[in-house]
Amino acid sequence: MEKKLNLVWEIYNTEMAREERYCHNCGKKAIFEDSMKRRQNANGKNIYHYAIYKCPKGHTWNKSIESFKAVPGLENKAMEESHQQSNAPELTLAELHKEGIQILEISLNTLQERVRVDKLLAEKLMDLSRGEIVRLIEDGRICVNGEAIKPKASLKERDVITFKLVP
Repeated sequence: MEKKLNLVWEIYNTEMAREERYCHNCGKKAIFEDSMKRRQNANGKNIYHYAIYKCPKGHTWNKSIESFKAVPGLENKAMEESHQQSNAPELTLAELHKEGIQILEISLNTLQERVRVDKLLAEKLMDLSRGEIVRLIEDGRICVNGEAIKPKASLKERDVITFKLVP
């Protein structure tokens, strides 16, 4: 009987959004980073939702996220922005072989950002290069949801990656 390791990964967006634009206070172009703070502004019957970006000197710029019509009697609740850590540990094939594991099955419970299967596995499997992962995908040893895929296929939430460690 094959020994199988089932993992559940939650992948969250790890990069802070950045934009280069002219800072009126600095008098030159600067890189603005998302502060992860949000604000809303009402003007007549419209409500505007903004992300607050900051330049290196702390000057702010409000990036419009969305706008919508106000609804009478609707209560505005405080929004919580959370920056969570991914729970996908880095693995090595040597450790998995030592434990006698022949099949690695990874369920993606949460996936906040679009990611390619070869890129994700190259980041998390420490002793495999991206090129080696591409060859394993082409050999049919790595599949998603039980089906053969292309190396640059994008993953989505609830996908299951199956990796046959032994040919």
